[in-house]
Amino acid sequence: MVQFDGNWDDLGRNIQDIVDRAVGSRDYSRLNQTIRQVVETAVGAGSEAVRKAVDGVNRPAAETKPKKDLPVLYGNPGRKNTGGILKTVFGGLSVFCGLLFLVASIFVDMVPGLFVLASLFLVLGLGGAAVGGGLLFSGTRTLGKIRRFKTYRKILGQKTYCTLEELARGVGKSVKFVRREVLRMINEGLFLQGHLDHEGMSLITSHETFQHYEQSRLALEQRQREEAKKPAPKEKPAGHSPQVQEVLDRGNAFVAEIRRCNDEIPGEEISEKIDRMELIVRRIFQRAEAHPEIVPDLKKLMDYYLPMTVKLLNAYADMDAQPIQGATIQTSKREIEGTLDTLNLAFEKLLDDLFAETALDVSSDITVLQTLLSQEGLTEDELTKMKKQQKL
Repeated sequence: MVQFDGNWDDLGRNIQDIVDRAVGSRDYSRLNQTIRQVVETAVGAGSEAVRKAVDGVNRPAAETKPKKDLPVLYGNPGRKNTGGILKTVFGGLSVFCGLLFLVASIFVDMVPGLFVLASLFLVLGLGGAAVGGGLLFSGTRTLGKIRRFKTYRKILGQKTYCTLEELARGVGKSVKFVRREVLRMINEGLFLQGHLDHEGMSLITSHETFQHYEQSRLALEQRQREEAKKPAPKEKPAGHSPQVQEVLDRGNAFVAEIRRCNDEIPGEEISEKIDRMELIVRRIFQRAEAHPEIVPDLKKLMDYYLPMTVKLLNAYADMDAQPIQGATIQTSKREIEGTLDTLNLAFEKLLDDLFAETALDVSSDITVLQTLLSQEGLTEDELTKMKKQQKL
């Protein structure tokens, strides 16, 4: 087992070598186990600081106050629900009748001179089964979508803002699946005033809330542009800002690569793992932007882990695109999926030490959402409650 002496560069090179050998040889049989051993050697149990920070940023909305005169935000799914029920019922009946005709065609074919009748029964059976199967599939799919829509409404309650991650947990689907479905529901008129936020990670169900959000976001961007134009303090060493910006630009490029790989891989289970990874990496670089003093350590760590992660995702996408999924490809894909779980834990645990002093300070990350919530008349968020409890 690899011993860890506190040198992150050595640890990163060890894991990078493991991944390079696996991708080069296409042998992933011990990839996850080996990486897990290296990570567990380097990191103990670790705290949950980063996880709490991520959840804090991603769950800005707490319980809401009852709101009077709430505008009509949702369409009536009754017609679609009725259509789904009818398709399911008639589809099931058509499949049943088709099977009966198929069975009858077998028996009729045994009787001499009834070949034409047997052929007719066969055609009716196959046609009924095919049409019924299509109706049954369409109906059950529609009913499933309506059930999830009702779950989305239940999760939203009186709120007009919710993260897609929270909706995804509520219906047991990936964020990518929920994003596509919510966009379809907006186009179909189920969310009458629905919008996705600028990053495509949250659902806003009110025009008014979306306007407040956009005004706050644009105001924040304007303040950031104005601050960027201010001359750097004299005490800062020359060239520091470009170095920080270089790391942030690389981080954004890696996030874009992870999103691209996720879009190329259709599987829902692995998409959930990649969604989680994208979220963690995104929050890490947001913290780095707010606290540039951690960038040197972050830059060294990211030189190994993020290139390695993208390499694994690209390898998985290549294998997943193969038309024939043999035993070797399926085994390799499962090994990479397990490795992604290990890497997600490694990101949370290894980066916990780097962010220990700033992980819970998320005020700059949720400035826009705080403005939005206050304008919506919502109650204080969980971080505010926690700070008050700590003062008591």
